[in-house]
Amino acid sequence: MGKQSYYVSITQKLIHQDSSESSDYEVHLDEEQLSILQDMLRAMDQEDRYTLQRTPVPYKSADHDDANDEFTGQLKELYQFIYDAGTDDTRAEIRNLRILDKLEHTDYDNRGYENSPMNK
Repeated sequence: MGKQSYYVSITQKLIHQDSSESSDYEVHLDEEQLSILQDMLRAMDQEDRYTLQRTPVPYKSADHDDANDEFTGQLKELYQFIYDAGTDDTRAEIRNLRILDKLEHTDYDNRGYENSPMNK
C-alpha cells in the first residue's frame, strides 16, 4: 500500500483523511509514517499538558525552563516531519512560519556555493 493523503491539525493534535476546517497541513504518508506522526502528536499532547502545569510556577523564567526547551524541540521535530511529508502548499506555509532554523540557514556560504544562483 502506497502513500495516502492526510490532513494534520497541530493545534488539535488530529489527523484526518478528509480536509476540514481544523486541518492545517496536507501530508502524504505510508502506514509507518502515519504511525510515527500519531506517536509524535501523542507525545506533543503529553508534553503540552506538562508545560501547561509548569506555567504558573512563580519565579521560573520560560527562557531558563528545560520543560519549555523540550517542548520547543519536539514542536520543531513535528513541523520538520510534516514539512518533509507535506505538499508544496504545506511546505510553503511552514516556511512562512520561520519555525525551522535549518530552512533559514542553507549553508550557501560554504565552499562550493560561491557562484550558485541560490546564493543571494
